[in-house]
Amino acid sequence: MKGEEVKRIREKLEMNRNDLAELLCLAGYQSMMNIETDFRRPAKLAVRLLRYLDSLPKSKAMVLIEELKRHDSR
Repeated sequence: MKGEEVKRIREKLEMNRNDLAELLCLAGYQSMMNIETDFRRPAKLAVRLLRYLDSLPKSKAMVLIEELKRHDSR
């Protein structure tokens, strides 16, 4: 998955880089910048999640994101 696709999905979901990094269990803003600029590739599981979220209508994707946040182990 190319960085431009990750950025497009992030923008579709109206998430900032920190929020998407948290959802994908990444360190933060810089990790997302590295992915979006193709310096780093996202993990296969992250790619699957992003593509699945992209396939959903935005409202359903947001419900899934909120559900995933409820199961955060912090």
